[in-house]
Amino acid sequence: RYKRLEGNGYAVFKPGFIQGLGVLKGLQYKLNASYSYNPSRYADYQGRLAGSTQNGNASISNTTDTNWLIENILSYQKDFGQNHIDFTGSYEAQRTNYFESAFNGIGFINDQLSFNNFGAANTLGSSGINLFSNLLTGSGTLGYQTSLLSQMARINYSYKSTYLLTLTARRDGFSAFGSNTSKYGLFPSAAVGWNISNEKFMQNIRAINNLKIRFSYGKTGNEAIAPYQTETTDGTNLYPFNGIAMVGTYPNILGNANLQWETSTTADLGVDFGIIKNRIRGTIDLYSTDSKGLLLQRQLPAITGYGSVWANLGETTNKGLEVTLNTTNMQAGGFIWTSDLTFSTNQNKIVDLYGDKKSDLGNRWFIGQPINVIYDYKMLGVWQTSEAAQATKYNAKPGDLKIADLNGDGKITADDKTILGSQNPKWTGGLTNTFYYKNFNLRIFIQTVQGVLKNNPQLNWVDLAGRRNIPAGLTYWTPDNNNNSMPALTYTNTIGYGYPRNASYTRLQDVTLTYNLPKSVADRAGLGGLSVYLSGHDLITWTPWLGWSPEVDYTARGGSNFTNNDYPQPRTIVLGVNITL
Repeated sequence: RYKRLEGNGYAVFKPGFIQGLGVLKGLQYKLNASYSYNPSRYADYQGRLAGSTQNGNASISNTTDTNWLIENILSYQKDFGQNHIDFTGSYEAQRTNYFESAFNGIGFINDQLSFNNFGAANTLGSSGINLFSNLLTGSGTLGYQTSLLSQMARINYSYKSTYLLTLTARRDGFSAFGSNTSKYGLFPSAAVGWNISNEKFMQNIRAINNLKIRFSYGKTGNEAIAPYQTETTDGTNLYPFNGIAMVGTYPNILGNANLQWETSTTADLGVDFGIIKNRIRGTIDLYSTDSKGLLLQRQLPAITGYGSVWANLGETTNKGLEVTLNTTNMQAGGFIWTSDLTFSTNQNKIVDLYGDKKSDLGNRWFIGQPINVIYDYKMLGVWQTSEAAQATKYNAKPGDLKIADLNGDGKITADDKTILGSQNPKWTGGLTNTFYYKNFNLRIFIQTVQGVLKNNPQLNWVDLAGRRNIPAGLTYWTPDNNNNSMPALTYTNTIGYGYPRNASYTRLQDVTLTYNLPKSVADRAGLGGLSVYLSGHDLITWTPWLGWSPEVDYTARGGSNFTNNDYPQPRTIVLGVNITL
């Protein structure tokens, strides 16, 4: 059950409208205020008839989420001759209050009261907090408050609408950052633009309708952490002592009082263009981003008592290209064909981690490589029967995986691992074709993601004794089926090879056919409008990936290898009618 109460209001004061203050024309002060109050309750009960093997399972959580925001905005604009200038300044304050209480119970006398009487539960669940989301994972209470305070100033200047300049400075303070810092970050930026198509020498070049070059350089910040990650705290648990259960503590969160803003400095060079009566329009952007102080969880040795700690780590760079193209391919009579094309590519790499230019093998972070790399053994194939003698040198037999001995020491060890690729795509793209004919229009959208390498644990689960459907393309090596991609069923993956595979794909993402009733017919029927559409989503996917979907993350758990988040993309067909009265 969710409830939502929201309020928004504003007030505007323009002193130029007051008699005698006309000199201040163009000056405006605006106050924005908003408030939201969102209480909710989630309750669930699984009884005996619903398959509970523990005489009933119940859970209930109550949350209250309150937010308020106040913005003070001062603006001024003025034209003098062929010059235009406008200024905007703001002072903002925002606060969030969150509180949650939750209970989990197991074992009830009967199913009649369901979750309405937790006192009847045989066992109440233990408390816990997800360190990534800062949300409860068991019984208990949780509350936090965050505040954000910001100031901003921006000046825009243009001459003849041809030469453009923007200067911006923003200062933000976030309460969740460490006590050893000021909690504030300063983020300036500057941008210039040149509307070449407004120049006199362009007036006789009719083929070019729009041409603009722009360049921007600026710094931005990112919060990136949940509240209270700067404080060291203990968790509680029940321990047997002297024959009774006592509450004890254990290391929970290792705080870092030096946590501060992530910062990114970006330079962007862009071109906007339109040619042949704007039948071909587009933008091209080249960018380079240098990010420092990235907020990441650094893994810690188990001897510390903590699994990880948040820290502002190192430096990364991102360089990329983004292209957008819109074209009108054909326009004749009542027929129109338009296309929208997008393309983007990005290369990121780690420049430094801890100031010593050294890689972090434990976290799989390597200097000069992307953040999300696949670091594993290089698979050469499967040992064949004719290679039995050579396989024994590596304690292997025909049907086992053939792993590259990269360091040439005559054995397969962790020293033979190497960087095989990245989980980030090398490039992505999309193509939308839209066809119009009289009252009909057809839209076809194709999406592609290329250059992705991901571990495919399905290939490591071998045979699950009928407990799970094995993909039809999954074949295994046998003496009669000498495939070179999958080992024999008798092979045991003792080295922990992750089976990284190409997860690139191209998908027919959306096809929609729409018919719009002519306005004259709709008017006679007393309707404002009527349209009928037939739409298909996720229709076909072309991919070398073996499994339900290359976008799915498979996570094995337990002895039966059940999975989380492994549902395939559904193919959806929708027939609908939109009626306006």
